[in-house]
Amino acid sequence: MRKPARTRTSKGAAKASAPATASADLSGAPIGTDVGREAAPYDAAGGFGRRSRAWRVGGYGPNTAITYSLDELRRKSRDQARKNPYARAAVDRLVTNIIGTGIKPQSTAAISTVGMNKTHTKAANKASEEFRQAVTRLWWDWTDQADSIGAHDFYGLQAIAVRGMIEGGECFVRMRPRRLTDGLSVPLQLQVLEGDHCDVFKNSPSERIRQGIQYNEIGARTGYWLYREHPGDGILGGTGGLNQTLVQAADICHLYRAMRPGQDRGEPWLAPALQTLYDLSGYLDAELVRKKNSAMFVGFIKRVADSESPLGADDADGAGSAGLAFEPGTLQVLDDDEDVTFSDPKDVGPNFEAFVRQSLRGIATAAGTLYELLSGDYSQLNDRTLRAALNDFRRAIEGWQHHHVVFQVCRPVWMRWIDFALLSGALVLPAGMRRQDAYAVKWTPQAWPYIHPVQDVESKQMEIRAGFSTRSQKVSEGGYDSEAIDAENAQDNARADALGLTYASDGRQKAGSAGIAADAAEAPAAAGAASAD
Repeated sequence: MRKPARTRTSKGAAKASAPATASADLSGAPIGTDVGREAAPYDAAGGFGRRSRAWRVGGYGPNTAITYSLDELRRKSRDQARKNPYARAAVDRLVTNIIGTGIKPQSTAAISTVGMNKTHTKAANKASEEFRQAVTRLWWDWTDQADSIGAHDFYGLQAIAVRGMIEGGECFVRMRPRRLTDGLSVPLQLQVLEGDHCDVFKNSPSERIRQGIQYNEIGARTGYWLYREHPGDGILGGTGGLNQTLVQAADICHLYRAMRPGQDRGEPWLAPALQTLYDLSGYLDAELVRKKNSAMFVGFIKRVADSESPLGADDADGAGSAGLAFEPGTLQVLDDDEDVTFSDPKDVGPNFEAFVRQSLRGIATAAGTLYELLSGDYSQLNDRTLRAALNDFRRAIEGWQHHHVVFQVCRPVWMRWIDFALLSGALVLPAGMRRQDAYAVKWTPQAWPYIHPVQDVESKQMEIRAGFSTRSQKVSEGGYDSEAIDAENAQDNARADALGLTYASDGRQKAGSAGIAADAAEAPAAAGAASAD
């Protein structure tokens, strides 16, 4: 007689059978129950299945993981950026889109007119405008003098700093005061330093030093321990190059992207893709060599076994090895006892392109750019999919521009520049303007190029006319200064008036454009027709 089948205990029954006061083990299941039959709250956190049993991870903090990995990640990231064309393309595309020709400031300093009458308000607005114009002129004079070594302007330094952040994970910009006798328009210059200048292994809990950064009692940064010279330059740095100096935090702009709260140092942006970049480069190189050698081999010579060397071979060396000299398209005359079998090398196969494309997509995703920008392959996109991809990519770029470049570099540099300009007498605050008012500024990145010029311009016009935006805002989105454009328009109109010329671009004309002129001409006729009806 067959034994009755056993019934498995359900989750509810297992829980009900356990005493109410039973304790639980680390898995969350009551002690005494069959843990193997309990479903984990998360698949990846269970640790009991075949797929996750070998998945073991460490509980690294935001700084512990960086401390033990940063140096090697930097070396590998820079190695790939030097040698791998796709790694360099990813870095170049990110730098080009984040900085381009530069993130430029537009002073918005103004005297508060609260409580003023019309006369005083008009005078204050005029003084504010004159001060902003003076700031703009002085800034453009200083941008060419910003680099402490004289190799780049301020916007070139922006690009170098961002490149250092992407390749090495972080970059430091040191603000260096200068003497008035140095002849600079503003006695301030900038020095861009790679992250290697700050020793990540310099830690001293008693002195509140963590990863080369000095902190105070409440956890705020007070200084950076920096090497005088780059530690990777070795003897080029001189005998005192590896001496560390504490530089006040107020003089340092630390440009990096924190991926976790509390993270003190930055990781290279290519870190998730380094292994794929390295392996793909090796695979493509091996495939190229294979194809090259396959093209060399037109045929093979079969020879009856004897003591002679193959045709075209060098004499054997002491180890018995000899090299064959291959030339493309060569056929050798055979002896009577020789035979030829032609080479038939296998091709890469139909999946080669799909495999490389998918690998590049993974690299582009890890680096934060688009596959099309990385590879130059737009064959699988149309206008709508391209617009959707670019909109998402540009949203990320704008976040990096304002969260990192503007806040971590441009903002402190601008405030220090204003301070030194006022202290040196290059700028003078107008009556009623505070120092905080002079700091007011709007940073404008290079404008995105139009995807569809006609539609893009028409949409801007419609937004302005509908009141959804302002002309100043749209001008700023284009990377320009509305006040500068107004001044140029005024100059153009004055010159046209002096020459007796009239252009449709002149906003004083009733017919501001061809379309408006046509509407104005048709309006009286339409009104007459309506009256006749």
